[in-house]
Amino acid sequence: MPPTRSLPLVLLLIASTLLVGCSEKAARITGNERLLRGIEGLGTTSRSDTLVDRDSYVPPTGTSIKGATLLVGRQGTYEARSLLRPTAWTLPDTSNPALVIDSVLFRIEFDVRVNENLPAGGTLFTLYEAGATWDTTGVQWPGPALGASLGSGPDGLAPFTINLGPSAFTLIRIWAAQGDSFPGFVLTLDSGQGVRGYLAGTGRIEIVSHVIVGSSTKVTTRLPTDLTINSPILPATGVEDTLALGGLNRSAAILRAPVSPPPAGFSINGADFVAHIQSPAFPSDEKVEVRIYRIRNSWSEGGIAADSVLGLDATALTILSAYRVRTSGDSLVIPIPPAVAREWSLNDASNQGVLVRVTDSFYAPEIRLFSRESASPPYLRVSTTTPPPGRF
Repeated sequence: MPPTRSLPLVLLLIASTLLVGCSEKAARITGNERLLRGIEGLGTTSRSDTLVDRDSYVPPTGTSIKGATLLVGRQGTYEARSLLRPTAWTLPDTSNPALVIDSVLFRIEFDVRVNENLPAGGTLFTLYEAGATWDTTGVQWPGPALGASLGSGPDGLAPFTINLGPSAFTLIRIWAAQGDSFPGFVLTLDSGQGVRGYLAGTGRIEIVSHVIVGSSTKVTTRLPTDLTINSPILPATGVEDTLALGGLNRSAAILRAPVSPPPAGFSINGADFVAHIQSPAFPSDEKVEVRIYRIRNSWSEGGIAADSVLGLDATALTILSAYRVRTSGDSLVIPIPPAVAREWSLNDASNQGVLVRVTDSFYAPEIRLFSRESASPPYLRVSTTTPPPGRF
């Protein structure tokens, strides 16, 4: 005969089964309720795309660059020169009648991050005496006139060197006597194509001399006052099918799209401008920083001469710290804070769009974005969430 169970044990098994069933039913009810209410009970999220109604590109304010890199050369319609000047001269002991000048050299270190379209055999860059004084706070393209040509040198060997010859020491003594009125130097590419980068603060004049044959002395005058001036980019006309972003011209793209108010109770929880890329593809290890700024002033698509007229906020809305173009046909996604998109939806007059800028853009190729006049126009994607439904 089968073993008999005591009545208390049977009752305990029945109770346990009932409790497990109740627990599973409660979980199913809770799960169904969450499905009805959306993720975390916030309702259902949907996206809508609106084509931009204005876009353009704009040059930076001014045509001078002060920073870690000096640029010299030409690429297409772009041209750059670098200006350099000493704060004080260092000369050998000219009171000694036995002094012999062996060589006078201009030298500067390369910035290997900028080496655009230089011919395989190298090219010649020329150093000129500046024809007039210049001010670092106000000089713009084309800068001071070119004075006397002091010499040229090939860009193939590091550091970049131009041999000015021993006779240049006579000029240096005259320049040293001029003090602050000495106009300095201009380093330029006279002919051909290609853009070379140099490290700011490394320009110098080296004077090698001797008094006793076989024993030489070198004195160095640094040229710490330096900057680059470049030709301005042509302003957009408003009918281009591409927008220039970054590159040697340092142009910025500007975009604007309307934001419709969401239905009552709905909430905007995300917004992104999406711009399709025509060209180019970056090398696999090349990345750039992209900053997005809010525009406050009204603007039209054509003829903006400088980004300063846009009334940009001082602080970036968003920073993409390591953006890389993977291939042509990729898209640049530009995040807009939800709070800004909500403000735009409530007050269209506050919506003047955004400016997109690549930081130190001359270190990377120019990005070409398809404009609204193209077959792949940019658009603003807005995400909204429905109000949560009521609980059971």
